Amino acid sequence: MTLPPFPVDDQTLDLLTDAINGTSGEGGRSSVGDLCQLYSELGGSDLDAVEEDDGRIRVMRDPQYHPNDIIAALVDEVRRLRWGPG
Repeated sequence: MTLPPFPVDDQTLDLLTDAINGTSGEGGRSSVGDLCQLYSELGGSDLDAVEEDDGRIRVMRDPQYHPNDIIAALVDEVRRLRWGPG
């Protein structure tokens, strides 16, 4: 499974700003790591997946976004806005 590029729509950028500032809209704590996990799960990753094989349990981690995915998506978006697609 491969996740799509990290989204850069206005709502996601607002959530990212809140995560960077350490607050959420309800006044609670937030972090970039929390946001990466949320978007990974929304992208279809099962971050809690486990597999049992001959009585042994093995954690099966789907791909998840990393802060570098966010940086790369934002750099690509800035370039697209400056120079156009492609």
